[in-house]
Amino acid sequence: MRWDPLPSARTLAPTAFKDWEVLGNEASIAVDATLLALIQDRVDVILGGRSSSQPTTSDTERSCTEAIEQFIIDVSALSDVHRDAVFAALGSRSYPFFQTLYIRDFDLRFRAALTQLFGEPTGSASAPDPGQAPGAEPPDLWPALDKFLTDVAAMDALDPVTTEVIRLRGARAHNCRICQSRREVAAIGGGADESTFDKIDFYETSDLDERSKVALRLTDAILWQPAAYPDGLVEQVRATFSPEETIEMVLDLVRNAANKVAVALQADQPVVAVGVEYFKLASDGTLSYGLPAPVGASGRG
Repeated sequence: MRWDPLPSARTLAPTAFKDWEVLGNEASIAVDATLLALIQDRVDVILGGRSSSQPTTSDTERSCTEAIEQFIIDVSALSDVHRDAVFAALGSRSYPFFQTLYIRDFDLRFRAALTQLFGEPTGSASAPDPGQAPGAEPPDLWPALDKFLTDVAAMDALDPVTTEVIRLRGARAHNCRICQSRREVAAIGGGADESTFDKIDFYETSDLDERSKVALRLTDAILWQPAAYPDGLVEQVRATFSPEETIEMVLDLVRNAANKVAVALQADQPVVAVGVEYFKLASDGTLSYGLPAPVGASGRG
């Protein structure tokens, strides 16, 4: 499948792009200016390979730096020490801090994907902002975040099995317990089962089809080496998926990674103690949980 000429990614998903820009703008005033600059500096250094230009000078910055770095690199290893330092420094502002950190973290990954897959110029997908005014109350980011999550979930170019496979790969990468405990019923109806999902962890040596393997390679690239994909991956993606499917995969991965906030706050406990919980993704992007096991489901977790 050739992409000639390269399409504009924005025209393929205008609503999701607009949602992300709105969310980025709101996140830019959810933390104070020095902390926002520190977050962006750490993202640029760790993911973009740039030299640091932001010294940590305040007690708040020093308290939050290790949590910022651990969140970006591997949120599953963020410790109680990291969390306690953030809560001691920020108190009730810790939640918008972690939300902003997720948005800035995945803004770079998103822009890098657009550059490598669609040839889009490198640039900020979220308009810059000077940060929160001193003493101002942080905005409630949830309405804008929920709109982005819902609108991306409503996209329907990608098949349910691929959607579920990359979701679970991201859930395992971030060790989100609740995400790992759930299965989408349309993916089961599309032929996936627990034996399919078991192969995700060793997909390259498994008998998963090439389409799933390419999708998982892209997932790993966005999660672990976003600024420079492995040689040949872009060509594999373009040969396997349409532009519409590809931008949906990228946006799905950005959407799914909101679980990093829950993991960072230890708010990712699964609903079920044994087995898995089934959910359904509706055409409008809303989710229904706690559904009965569909035909063909093994129920293993």
